[in-house]
Amino acid sequence: MEVNKINLWFNNLWDIASPYLTWENAKAFSNSAFFTSLIGALAGAFAGAYAAQRIVERKKIRDELTKEIRNTNAAIMLAFNISNSLLTLKKQHVKALKENLDSSRKQLFEHQRKLESGEIQRNVPFDFKADLQSLPLTQHPIDTLRKQVFEQLTVGGRPLSLVASLIQAIEWLNSSIERRNQLIEKFKETRAPENPNFPAIYFGLPMSAGEVNLDYPNTVDGIYSYTDDGIFYSHLLCQDLNEHGKDLATDFKKRFRGKAPRINEADYQIAQDSGLMPSDEDYSDWLKCFVKGD
Repeated sequence: MEVNKINLWFNNLWDIASPYLTWENAKAFSNSAFFTSLIGALAGAFAGAYAAQRIVERKKIRDELTKEIRNTNAAIMLAFNISNSLLTLKKQHVKALKENLDSSRKQLFEHQRKLESGEIQRNVPFDFKADLQSLPLTQHPIDTLRKQVFEQLTVGGRPLSLVASLIQAIEWLNSSIERRNQLIEKFKETRAPENPNFPAIYFGLPMSAGEVNLDYPNTVDGIYSYTDDGIFYSHLLCQDLNEHGKDLATDFKKRFRGKAPRINEADYQIAQDSGLMPSDEDYSDWLKCFVKGD
C-alpha cells in the first residue's frame, strides 16, 4: 500500500515537471546568473579544498625532510663521538702498547743475533720493560647510534653495514682488552716477569721446551686492529651520513626554495696529522663490496 502511494507521488511530480524539462529551458538555465554563480561557487570550493590539501601535503614533506636532516645530524655526531673516543684510546694507550711490543721484540731479535754471532757474551741478559698496565673497557653510545640509523633514517646499503661492522669491532675490542687484563693479572699473580721464559711468553717466541704461547702478543695485535677498525668504520659512517644529509638539503632547497638546515661535518684533520687514522688501503677488500650509491 505504501509503495503504491510513493509511486503515485513520483508520477504526479513528473507530470508537473516534465513540461519544463526541455532543451530550451536547460539552455536558458545554464546561461542564467544563478547557474553561473553556482558553478563558480563549486569551482571555488574545489580549488580552495585542493589548495588547502596541497598546503597540508607540502608542510608534511617539509616537516619530514627537516626531521630527517636533524636525525642525520644527530647520527653524525654520535658516530663522530665514537671515533673520537677510539682515537683518544689509540693515542693514549693502544699505539704505544703496540709500538713498544714490536720495538722490544725487534731488540730481542737483535740481542739473540749478537749472542749467536759472539758480539756479546752468552751471559748477557736481555733487559726490557714489560707493559703490564691494564686498560679500561670502552663505552660508546653504539645502541643509540644503531637505533638512530636503522630506525630514523632512510639509508641503506653501506651505512647500515658500517653500523653493523662498527658494533662488531667494538665488541671484539672490549673482548681483547678484557683478555689482556686477565693475562696481566695472571702474570702478576704468578710473578711471571721473574720467570726465565717470560720474554718468550710476552713476545710469543719458542720457550726452553720448544712450545710457543702467542696469547699475549695476539691479544695486543687484536686490540690495535679492532681499535683501527672502529675508527675506520665510524669515520666512514660520518662521511656517508654527511652525503645523505647533503642530498636531503638539496631536495629541501629544490622543493621549498629556501635555506635548508645545516649539515654537520666531522673534522679529522688533527687525527690525520697525528698519524692516528688507519689507511683506506687496509680496508680495500671491504670497500670493494660496495659501489657508489649503496
